[in-house]
Amino acid sequence: MTRIKKKRILVVDYEHDSNLLLKTILERNGFIVDCFDDSFVAMENFRSNLFSLVILNIKLPIVNGFQLYREIRKRDKKVKVCFITDGEMYYGVYTDIFNSLDENCFIRKPINYDDLLVRLGKIIKMPELNTLNNKLVD
Repeated sequence: MTRIKKKRILVVDYEHDSNLLLKTILERNGFIVDCFDDSFVAMENFRSNLFSLVILNIKLPIVNGFQLYREIRKRDKKVKVCFITDGEMYYGVYTDIFNSLDENCFIRKPINYDDLLVRLGKIIKMPELNTLNNKLVD
């Protein structure tokens, strides 16, 4: 398997299985991944300039993904952010609120992991993700 230069990704999703699957696929493709199922714990562990990308579930309980995004932006204006959801995605609704995000930043469950890696490659400017072997098992 081709390996990429290690970059760190923060994943915050209230669903343990989603965290585990994202962690597995991303680590198998050379990333360092920190996963949390709690927004408050994620913010306690967030450090400016540590992560290349943050992946947030929109429907996080108590502090939702958009609220967490705002808190992350206060600490780090450069980190790239993606949102995942199991609900309907109406990109146009979010552009009014988050006009700096493009459509690649919104990912609907169930996640197609090959598509996810291609999108991440575009977002964090890593075109080599288009050619990796993105399988969960060797």
